[in-house]
Amino acid sequence: MQDLSAEDRVNRSAPSVVVAGTGLVTPVGRSAWESFSSLLAGRTMTDRSSNLPPEAEPAAVVKTLGGAAQAQHASADPAIELGDRAAREAIYEAGVDPARTPTLLASSKGAVGALLKARISASGSPRAVDPDLAAVVALGPHAYLAAQLRKRLRVPSVEPVVAACASGLAAVRRAEAILRRTDGPESVLVVASEAALWPLFIESYRRLGVLPPATRDGYRAAPLDASRAGFLLNESAAAVVLSRRAARAGDTELVGAADAAEAYDLIQPAPGMPAVERVGRALLQGEPVDLLHPHAPGTEAHDPAELAALARAGGGRDAYAIKGAIGHGLGAAGLAALVCACLCGRTRRRPPMPWLRAPIESEPPLSAGPAALPESPRQAVLAAGFGGHVAGAMIRTHGPSPAGQ
Repeated sequence: MQDLSAEDRVNRSAPSVVVAGTGLVTPVGRSAWESFSSLLAGRTMTDRSSNLPPEAEPAAVVKTLGGAAQAQHASADPAIELGDRAAREAIYEAGVDPARTPTLLASSKGAVGALLKARISASGSPRAVDPDLAAVVALGPHAYLAAQLRKRLRVPSVEPVVAACASGLAAVRRAEAILRRTDGPESVLVVASEAALWPLFIESYRRLGVLPPATRDGYRAAPLDASRAGFLLNESAAAVVLSRRAARAGDTELVGAADAAEAYDLIQPAPGMPAVERVGRALLQGEPVDLLHPHAPGTEAHDPAELAALARAGGGRDAYAIKGAIGHGLGAAGLAALVCACLCGRTRRRPPMPWLRAPIESEPPLSAGPAALPESPRQAVLAAGFGGHVAGAMIRTHGPSPAGQ
């Protein structure tokens, strides 16, 4: 990641880059449009809490509410299944040839389920370890996930990008740099996949104090609200195909992307969030966007500090916090928010935020209800992760575009 200064600006003279295809799998939908339809209807992953008994164990609560069917019933590591599905959806919509589309893979954990399974198998009988499980031990969870997706998708290459919760948008930044070169490929697939609902990680996040009480009635997310008490973990995957071509009516153009990092603390952001502000200034250039998609995990300290940093950078006329509906996808979170932003632009609609009861102070004030967007909306998406990683992207949807098309 590069350390951006306040004077950095998006390169507008380079070739146009458009979002040619999107894919998304979340706890509330098996595809991008199904997930977005759920968001527009005000549904959230916690709607299924009525299926849990009052005395449910914390791990069962987290897994039931944040799980995705494609992951829970996967024959392979769930991160492989989720990434495969999202990537195929984006490739199909874009109409590109996978064999000519290099791929960037974003994940903070990788195929960690396969690694855990390999350890359990090896502890029982080392000679009986499956060759695939031996491969994940040899390669590590990220390279193993990359190898499996390359074999499934038949793409020429898969390059892992790891930047904690900013991984997805950091990969978009890398893809943009590749496509701005006229001698490079015409399209790049960016896929982010995360399936870390394993007891080891659930308990780790609980001990860090970043999750709400993991009970049937207490496990709720309220990003940007005064009642926020932490984020909800999910299993999810997102994908975009970015292509270098002139933007047409109805297209979503990637105006620019930026990333930064600060060496302050492994978990806590630096006071004032200077890296968030630097990325915000590079993207917003001092002008408010029509819709801001902040990282907004719903932790007590993060949300107001992030909004303040982005306000200093230019801010937005409205904001949407997707984690209140689908939970936190860790390394896939930023790319999931970007896919949501693309669909917001195409429909010119911002979903409601039913979890908002007492919104934190913001200018303009935050609204729980749905909102309409202008004809050619400009949107900014941010992601911030452990270790000081921050990445963001600016998009603009070229109108007019019929709703839902």
